[in-house]
Amino acid sequence: MGWFTLVAAPILAIGMSSGQFNDMSEPPTKEVIPEKTVESDAAALKAAFEKQLTDVDAKMSEIIDLRADFEQRKKTSLLKKPLISRGSVSCKNDAVLWRTTEPRKSDMLVTKEKVSVYYPEDKLAEMYPINSQFRDAAGGPLPRLSQLKTTFDLTEINIADVAGSVNSSDATIMIAVKLTPKSDELKKHIASVRVLINKSVPCADRIVIVDPEGDETELRFTAVKINTGLKDADLDLTLPADTKISKPSGPVK
Repeated sequence: MGWFTLVAAPILAIGMSSGQFNDMSEPPTKEVIPEKTVESDAAALKAAFEKQLTDVDAKMSEIIDLRADFEQRKKTSLLKKPLISRGSVSCKNDAVLWRTTEPRKSDMLVTKEKVSVYYPEDKLAEMYPINSQFRDAAGGPLPRLSQLKTTFDLTEINIADVAGSVNSSDATIMIAVKLTPKSDELKKHIASVRVLINKSVPCADRIVIVDPEGDETELRFTAVKINTGLKDADLDLTLPADTKISKPSGPVK
């Protein structure tokens, strides 16, 4: 992670007093680090990173439910300022419910089979089928790393690559991961995902999704609460009787 540093350059002490070197015309010889040493250090860092992922994923598996507030910032080259939306998110089992309160109210429920989006002001609900690789990418603040490995390559990155900057105390409890899609189909929609995980909770503190055009969608999670006793009914998307249901992609289960 960002707090791991591989020191590859030797420290050279250059004396300034006369007579330090018998022949001042010859510069001091730089130490050459054996290639095998560099490889072994890199392997050790990778192993440490993988262990952190395994430990964090194990802790996430113990979380029964989660609630949090979110802020989403959509940055695009077409607009000078980012589009900002806010709301709350609730997770339990395989269901994630996003409730956006501003600038426009909407509810989005992500389950194993589909994505349902409800716009109360329009009395309209849209439903889309979803496969596993897209569901994993939209999984909210509890990204199960063991599942993501099937569709993404996970690599270590610096915390600053996700958060810009964090204080030293936060850095010790954070882990930053870059997800790169494996499949060509997923690459059509996602170029990469950068995730900053708070190991002490544990859940995502921040997620940055980059699309193939370079536009970024950043999600920040605050006021995180875990295992508060959420019921399945709390994640139901109850639609009023007069709601018009649209299925733009065809039949949905």
